[in-house]
Amino acid sequence: MKFLKKYRIILALFTLILILVLLRTVSPGNFKYDAVKWAEPSVTGSNIINEAQIEAMPGKKLLVCLGTEPVSGSRVGDITVKMDPGSVLDKTYLRQIRKNKGPVILFSEDISVAAKVWMILSEMGIKDLYILSESAKGK
Repeated sequence: MKFLKKYRIILALFTLILILVLLRTVSPGNFKYDAVKWAEPSVTGSNIINEAQIEAMPGKKLLVCLGTEPVSGSRVGDITVKMDPGSVLDKTYLRQIRKNKGPVILFSEDISVAAKVWMILSEMGIKDLYILSESAKGK
């Protein structure tokens, strides 16, 4: 009994933390974001578009060219931003993408690069985000 009195504060904190961990583990929705929900457009292919679909979209369009390749001769976006895929989390680019009042279209010569950037940005909560397909551009 002396042992319990001596360490009662530590035991009380340990018990409280244990209860909180168990509640967090058992409770539904223990993650802020649902990975299945964010990945669904890439599975269904609804995030891949062509130039004709871009023209039909409402709002100010932002074309984000990923990589060092030159931008296509056709004009598909109201604003074109060129950036390195590794700098996608740079505050300047993120602010510009978030402030855009319309669709954000990602373009890269390598579609896997655009897909990776799409996944990162969509998991950050950016909506109305699409990938411009090279095959749809006629290449």
